[in-house]
Amino acid sequence: MVNHPNPTPSASDAAETTGAPDPTGASEIADPTGATQPVDAALPAGGAVDVLGVTQAFISKREPLPVLDDVSLSVRPGEFVSLVGPSGSGKSTLLRLIAGLDQPITGEVYADGHLVTGPDPSRGVVFQDPTLLPWLTVEQNVGLGPEVRGVADDPDEIARVDDMIAMVHLDDFRTALPAQLSGGMAQRVSLVRALVNRPRILLFDEPLGKLDALTRTSLQHDIGRLWASQGFTGIMVTHDVEEALMLSDRVIVFSPRPATVVADVPVDLPRPRAEDDPAFRELRRHVLGLLGQ
Repeated sequence: MVNHPNPTPSASDAAETTGAPDPTGASEIADPTGATQPVDAALPAGGAVDVLGVTQAFISKREPLPVLDDVSLSVRPGEFVSLVGPSGSGKSTLLRLIAGLDQPITGEVYADGHLVTGPDPSRGVVFQDPTLLPWLTVEQNVGLGPEVRGVADDPDEIARVDDMIAMVHLDDFRTALPAQLSGGMAQRVSLVRALVNRPRILLFDEPLGKLDALTRTSLQHDIGRLWASQGFTGIMVTHDVEEALMLSDRVIVFSPRPATVVADVPVDLPRPRAEDDPAFRELRRHVLGLLGQ
């Protein structure tokens, strides 16, 4: 275990102080829709994330292109946090660093106190495009993680795949190929494919950005419901301030590139949330003001 400044509290502390679900022992919790969701006591608690003084740049025409400038932030176990900011401000870059897909020039990223040096099954990623394998059925795509880990025939893993498919209401499409799915259905498959491996941390890189308004609203509900029932820590990149406020415990606002953290805005509103709530509208005005809109 690596010691670093400002250690992130435990999952139960996070649940008490942020309103995030406590997956460490509770038998049921309220989801963002107001319904009650059972929590699997065998599921791991959400993981902690600490980003410490991270700077990142890319090489463009042999010159460094600064993207992140001394960014530090922490996410407690079980929290849902959204990153908002101008296009090209490094939000997705930071997500890739947390996932372990890239390494920063300076600074460090920790997951559960361990230095992130590469990808790990405890950190899942849901991308903007579903990236489903076109020759596999819905069931086979969702079960890809257990297949790769060599446990696809384990009864618990088979039940887990079945449960995930049922949770996004795709039972009738389990033998369908990706080409036979709508955009929203394909993104649901992508979501539960990431969740089937029981990640402690789930990273969302604008997963709803290409969907129509109705499908987007429906997927927001699904993400919130799955976060409530599965207990993972969620970090989402989005350009939609309303979406960020609907789903999140905190909204972190980035400056233009090279990005720094402008503000860390707590969303102290009860769930379920409504866009016509005066407190919601005030938070929306505040975040848009921070973004210069």
